[in-house]
Amino acid sequence: MALYEYLCSEHGPFDTHWPLGTAPAATACPRCDAAARRVFSAPMLRTGRRQAWTATVEHAEKSGHEPDVVSAPPALARAPRASLPLNPALLTLPRP
Repeated sequence: MALYEYLCSEHGPFDTHWPLGTAPAATACPRCDAAARRVFSAPMLRTGRRQAWTATVEHAEKSGHEPDVVSAPPALARAPRASLPLNPALLTLPRP
């Protein structure tokens, strides 16, 4: 099942599920039963809730003209170094 977006002239956008490729050009609004036309938007290639996605997009747009103030650059993530090599033959090699 694919998620399709429709726009009601009175109640705004809403989503509905249809089998892939079978969504009609218009469907009934779930609130007022009026005809709502299908709208095309960018695909949502993500997992999670729509509210979290919207909050992230709003934060990104806001940071363009109101950047967050930080006191230091972010710390670099380093992979933990193994104390002993996994291959015993590597023990004879010089250490960096």
